[in-house]
Amino acid sequence: MKLNLAERLITNNPIRAFSQRHIEGPMLKKMGRHSKYPLCLEIGCGQGIGAEVIAERFGSEKVIATDIDPEQLERAKKNIKKELKGRIEFKVEDAMSLDEPDDKFDAVFSFGVIHHTEDWRKAVKEISRVLKTGGEFFFEEPLRAFMDNFLVRSLTAHPEGGRFNYEEFKSELEKNNIAITGVKRLGNIAVFGAGKKGQ
Repeated sequence: MKLNLAERLITNNPIRAFSQRHIEGPMLKKMGRHSKYPLCLEIGCGQGIGAEVIAERFGSEKVIATDIDPEQLERAKKNIKKELKGRIEFKVEDAMSLDEPDDKFDAVFSFGVIHHTEDWRKAVKEISRVLKTGGEFFFEEPLRAFMDNFLVRSLTAHPEGGRFNYEEFKSELEKNNIAITGVKRLGNIAVFGAGKKGQ
């Protein structure tokens, strides 16, 4: 679902950009099993910082950065570094129904986006579908306890279908042939690395 005003302010600010560049990006990179990921997909690109992190840190030759909100995509296109424009393609797509073929990507990324979907299980299923066998899924997500915080509930409009705890998320990944390979917990926010197993 699209972000409300408070969520846009949280997403499109320098503190969030700093976190992606200097905290989340490096943490996820350490969880990776490969030095390069040639073709990558980002779910919910926001202002475009995640796509830059993927291109710069993960050795991606091509990043397809998606978002359900055309306004966010336009913002990302304007903000992207000139030297990366040829390596990043922006597309309007829904994480629960990706317009991408099966087994396409070397890695899929979600910088705190899956909890915005109306059905996080559908998003996980789609991510598994488009990820190559042996490909990796990198993600940072707030867990249900964070989402149920009074302040978070008051300021944001996250759908009920986007709430999960660690065990639920891990179980759903396993059902979709994805195994967690690394985890870091920052309070009620979890940063994961995971790999798609063979069928």
